[in-house]
Amino acid sequence: MSDVDNAPHDDKLASIVLLTKNGEKHLRSVLDALYRQRNIDAAEVIVIDSGSTDATLDIAAAFPVRLERIAPEAFGHGRTRNLGARLSRGRFLVYLPQDAVPAGPDWLATLLLPFQDPAVAGVYSRQVPRAEASAMEQFFLLTTYPARSDVKSLARAELACLARCFFSTVGGAVRASLWKEHPFDEGVIMSEDQAWSKEVMQAGHAVAYQSGAELVHSHEYGIVEVFRRNFDSGFSVRQIYAGRTGISLAQVISRLAREAAYVVRAGSLRDALRFPLYECARHLGFWLGMHAEILPRGLRRACGNLGYFWDQAPGSPGDS
Repeated sequence: MSDVDNAPHDDKLASIVLLTKNGEKHLRSVLDALYRQRNIDAAEVIVIDSGSTDATLDIAAAFPVRLERIAPEAFGHGRTRNLGARLSRGRFLVYLPQDAVPAGPDWLATLLLPFQDPAVAGVYSRQVPRAEASAMEQFFLLTTYPARSDVKSLARAELACLARCFFSTVGGAVRASLWKEHPFDEGVIMSEDQAWSKEVMQAGHAVAYQSGAELVHSHEYGIVEVFRRNFDSGFSVRQIYAGRTGISLAQVISRLAREAAYVVRAGSLRDALRFPLYECARHLGFWLGMHAEILPRGLRRACGNLGYFWDQAPGSPGDS
């Protein structure tokens, strides 16, 4: 066995930080799957809840987790992940949302395997769609999280961009020792995982994608939700990468053509009818987020899902 498979007697191999708020729909499945992991005895599970009013807390209390409660207004994507890291005793910090279900009992062990390479700072899981996911969501996950694993690093003086530094804390693990040097950025609207990946890669570390570590995780977004989520995502790319996606217009057009073919082949009639509006909302939301300086702050707040960010932000592009 490697040293990744064995935690010191007075320490934990991994700390699994699970963020919740009104997550009763999938939380029991997530926790059942976690406590079926073959190496769960070497890990701890920390649930950080930010104001659930459903059965989330009761479900969590039925498992041997450490439960921490914070006020809803105290939540922040980077801030709450940093809190989880400070509470942790593990050598690896593993982050999960409340609706991402490990697909088998070896998910955790498989996820941690790339850390045998000391150059690897973080590893992220493959996400596979639920059976009921729309064809658009299926296509997004199948193309973003392919069957082939990868290890990514930046060459000297190479500019960081979204395509090169992609990382996810939906089933993402980071070295606790490196988190101390590179905590999550609490100033970005979202995509704190992308900001972290960019920082550690620029510092000379690598990030690994582990396709064998599968999570069942997908969303059914309405058209307005797609617009709002991509507005926030576009603004985060503006903050983190100065707008550099690393994706050309030709690649965007090619992807849309392949997605349209996939929707026609694998989707329902409803998917086919929704596809044009869905993609218009996605691209318009992302573009507006990337160019948020053209909008007054109040309209930016209305365009996204994370109004608290605009309430708390001292200033941003376009503010006087």
